[in-house]
Amino acid sequence: MLSQRLSYFKLHSLIKYPCAFFSLSSSHDAAKPTTPVDPAAPTAQSAQLAHNKTKTSLRGTPYNVTDIETSLRYMESDAYKTVYGNEPVWKNYVRNRINQRFPHYTRDFCVEEGVYIRGNPCPVCRDEYLLLDYRNIKLLKQFVHDHTGEIEPVLKTSICQAQLRNLRVALCKAYDLGLMTYEIPFRAYDYRDYYPELRDEKDRTPSLLMTILHTIQDQKLTNLDQLTLTDEQLHAT
Repeated sequence: MLSQRLSYFKLHSLIKYPCAFFSLSSSHDAAKPTTPVDPAAPTAQSAQLAHNKTKTSLRGTPYNVTDIETSLRYMESDAYKTVYGNEPVWKNYVRNRINQRFPHYTRDFCVEEGVYIRGNPCPVCRDEYLLLDYRNIKLLKQFVHDHTGEIEPVLKTSICQAQLRNLRVALCKAYDLGLMTYEIPFRAYDYRDYYPELRDEKDRTPSLLMTILHTIQDQKLTNLDQLTLTDEQLHAT
């Protein structure tokens, strides 16, 4: 009799308590308020940027880009000469070192959403009056090598990748509009590849044009002023 009561008590407890737990959990879920999800809710990044704007140090300071007219006046002003003198704007810039190692790359950007996010901005981003524009020729020439005409490497100028893209666009536009000159590399072409008659003219007298082309190709001339022809070559037809 006692064993029957114990078995009945165990069976009753197994049936009763899960039902109670289920009812409590369901009532707890039903009591939760259903709040709509705001699609324009601030993210962690925007919240961090909002927090940076309240800081007084360089990190979080607003970055106000100037216009091209102000930038051109600044490049000719006494303030620019006092700060930079006759040196390029990147000459006296010192990059940060991590564990006594010099980084082999530059940061992606120094400014995000109009706010400084770096403690040591690149030489262009740190000065709000420096604008890489195709009309600012004096600033663009500081980032171009004098002998090769190529853009100075970023390991030397230390500008960020965002300003490097602006520099490339400004240089291409300045070259297209003729505001800056650049040299096209000379290439010695083999005119026999483009004129089939040059390869076949072996038994007959070449024309004057073909004689000039042959002479340029054989003597490897880079300027027509250096071309010299004999009287026989000039009167040959």
